[in-house]
Amino acid sequence: MNRVVLVFLLLGVLAGAVPAFSGYENIILQDMDGNEVKVDSLLAEGPVVLNFWATWCRPCRVEMPHIEKIAADLVFKKVHFAAISLDARNRRTQLEKYIVKNEIKLPVYLDAQGTVAKRFKVAAIPTTVVLDSEAEIHFRTKGYRPGDEVLLKKKIEALLPEEEEETGPVDTGE
Repeated sequence: MNRVVLVFLLLGVLAGAVPAFSGYENIILQDMDGNEVKVDSLLAEGPVVLNFWATWCRPCRVEMPHIEKIAADLVFKKVHFAAISLDARNRRTQLEKYIVKNEIKLPVYLDAQGTVAKRFKVAAIPTTVVLDSEAEIHFRTKGYRPGDEVLLKKKIEALLPEEEEETGPVDTGE
């Protein structure tokens, strides 16, 4: 009986020492050139914003400039944005033209099979998921309504470290 208790106590201690995973670890994104990027490596630097979209999705096209603006506003912060295209493989040319025509600056990744979208249970697009440094979903939107971008930006900023105010030399009066 004491051995059983000891085993359970030991397992409890070990479980506390091993980081808990949210199920979103080991996700690999593929960029437009076929290079692979691990979401884990991006998370090591700060929050990650995943925007699932497609060129044929009207609400996605309306939302994209707002996502681009948020990314531009936070360019000097440690936050990564990933525009994950769910366009089918046979729409690759249309996707490339769309990116050029609309001057998309966000890194665009391909998910033609919907593998990454399935991991995040994306049921409709656009869907935006904000991951914190523990790979936990901090915020999620589905669809787009005007004004959603304001809340999205606030949720992202809440994950960023507060900036220290710069102070000049202290005047001691001497």
